[in-house]
Amino acid sequence: MITVRILDYVAEFDGSVDDVLAAQGVSSTVRTGLRKRSGLVCRLSEEREIPLRLIDRLTQGEKVRIRLEDDVKPIPKWDVPVDIVYEDEDIAVVDKSAGIAVIPRKNHYGRSLANALAVIWGDFVYRPVNRLDRDTSGLMIVAKNRLAHGILATSHIYREYIALCDGTYTGARSGIVDKPIARVGKGMKREVSQQGDRAITHYEFIGQYDGYFSCKYVLETGRTHQIRVHSADMGYPLCCDRLYNPKCRSIICPDGSRLDRQALHSCRISFVHPIDGRSMEFRSSPPFLKDL
Repeated sequence: MITVRILDYVAEFDGSVDDVLAAQGVSSTVRTGLRKRSGLVCRLSEEREIPLRLIDRLTQGEKVRIRLEDDVKPIPKWDVPVDIVYEDEDIAVVDKSAGIAVIPRKNHYGRSLANALAVIWGDFVYRPVNRLDRDTSGLMIVAKNRLAHGILATSHIYREYIALCDGTYTGARSGIVDKPIARVGKGMKREVSQQGDRAITHYEFIGQYDGYFSCKYVLETGRTHQIRVHSADMGYPLCCDRLYNPKCRSIICPDGSRLDRQALHSCRISFVHPIDGRSMEFRSSPPFLKDL
């Protein structure tokens, strides 16, 4: 099955179709795909569509239409609730529950966010933008076409998290961790290592509880397990983090509920809409700290 998303642009200057689309944020990957088939790019003139090549010229003010095609393959359905807090033709913002994997993998094939969304959307091409660990809850973006994903993947997305961390905090109220992170062996675990990729995390202490404290984290980079690794390296591993907390145990949250998964929640994201340029912001309260 083929799905099609039609987008219209106005040339902002005299130049090739390729240059005009590039200036509008259409990625090189998408433009390469438009070259492979005729009829995917057209000039709009008096309600008529005139096929164009990307090397053809446009004058300022001319209208050009592109067709984004996706070859959709069937996705197994998994009927679990999904909280979609925003949706349009190009993106969706999901408030993901803990325990749902973002990426389908062998050990949970058929039980990922892709499978849950397929119940709502039917078969589609799955393109998560900011990925969350399976036991991390909160806000994430799913792109609904190649163009939206390509733009968001190279754009700045503000990502703020709330965590509960083991111990009694004694450090500065806020600061920055700038330490590289590398994979440990061939598994999923990561560690701070000079052989790793640069990773920058901003943190701010929020409040102390009995045996643990709440902390805000803002990601400047997006390495796998970045907050979990940096927090553990500071001497304050996340509560209930089986991978990085050697004293992992369930805790009683401030509201009296019991928590036995890593205490990390994506509570705020903001970004520019990849197609229409609107500034967008979404917030979500952590289920383990509902007073924030």
